[in-house]
Amino acid sequence: MITVGSVPREEACKWFDFLSPEYRGRRTAIGDLTLGIPEFVFWIYPDGKLHDARRSHRSCPPPGFEDILDDEPDYGGFLRGRVVRHLDHQLIAVYCREETLAASGPAVSQLLDGLEQMPMPIEDDALVISDNADIYGTVRDLRDRHWESLSDKHGDQG
Repeated sequence: MITVGSVPREEACKWFDFLSPEYRGRRTAIGDLTLGIPEFVFWIYPDGKLHDARRSHRSCPPPGFEDILDDEPDYGGFLRGRVVRHLDHQLIAVYCREETLAASGPAVSQLLDGLEQMPMPIEDDALVISDNADIYGTVRDLRDRHWESLSDKHGDQG
């Protein structure tokens, strides 16, 4: 399991016990939480455009892209996920390969673009995980990695 960002796994487990490496049935627990009463169910197009999947990814895929449902876990380049709240902590679960959001790159940019379009506030300290309990850090961590990566590519302009 990948753990990156400013929140150690031990700390994250205090909020979300299923993130513990020893937790049996963590995928089921993540599914139970995210399917329960999500704040938002989403698809994010490869270009970063947000699509509201309402209550179900299966019943509301992006129009014209229904075939992505058969392309697990890559979904034709779309990101699939849910935003939930538990014990006053916001969690963003993204269904993806473990390495997809572990380092800066197009998928992190895609996710950040989609999060900016959410119809409700996304907290900077919202924890971003995969459906297999990989921890990618907070939204702030993802932004910081993204901007550091851009700065490294383009050199310091300031």
